[in-house]
Amino acid sequence: MRAVVDDRATEGCCGSGQLHDYQLHGYIDNKALKTIGADRKLDEILVLHLVNGKDYFISVSGYLVQTAFGRKITDLVRIPEPVRRANLLVDIDQAPDDTVDDTAPPMLNIPKELWKIVDYLYQNALYEEELFAVRGAPIDIGAVRDAVDTDTPIRVSSVHSVAESLILFLDSFPDPVIPYHALPHLPGAMCPLRQLPPRPQNIDYSHRNVFKYVCAFLREILSHTEQNKSSAKFLSRVFGDVLLKPQLPEVGNIAKATSKKRSLFVYQFLTNDYDDA
Repeated sequence: MRAVVDDRATEGCCGSGQLHDYQLHGYIDNKALKTIGADRKLDEILVLHLVNGKDYFISVSGYLVQTAFGRKITDLVRIPEPVRRANLLVDIDQAPDDTVDDTAPPMLNIPKELWKIVDYLYQNALYEEELFAVRGAPIDIGAVRDAVDTDTPIRVSSVHSVAESLILFLDSFPDPVIPYHALPHLPGAMCPLRQLPPRPQNIDYSHRNVFKYVCAFLREILSHTEQNKSSAKFLSRVFGDVLLKPQLPEVGNIAKATSKKRSLFVYQFLTNDYDDA
């Protein structure tokens, strides 16, 4: 079964003649998204096994609605209106809007969804301790996603949920902020970004803007370290693996070594102005 249904409990006890309410929570992560077909339909079979009894097979189905999470940066900067529209479903293999032209110039400097999340954190979380270290509540993270997809106010119980949503949003891009094809141009992941010529085969204009924008926000957090206790070392470690995530899973010493290089690359831009790094 694909990892799209979380039943929170794998077993339980219900006496004879009793009723038991069983809640199912559906989550679509990046891995699950790749297993969904072009028809955008979610089909799962849950097996309810009764001790000393027969098994019951329960069908669970639905459709994936439009969301900015999992979209390309180059698509999002060409869509100035809210991503989610009435009766519009995600077409995984195509652009989110038939009117989107991949060759057209971007309408936005950065995805508006990124601005919305960062703006909330800027207004409410600059002095918050353990930002990006504390996990958010799943229900709040879902609320953040709905807010950015529909362009409605973000209303959550904790800023940490919005902080985690930022990480999830950046991690959801099919091509990371620093794309896979650009990594060979970063010797040891330590080459200053400004030394890379602004050519499509290196780093796209919109990807550069997202990188600069995120780093500028992180530097703003670091300007309030007396209150939030954050550090450039911690933030570069958290965002290094998201902004420059590997194309294939890494394990062992290789994972540690490359993760450190990505962290050091981001660290340059958190301790220097973008044009000086």
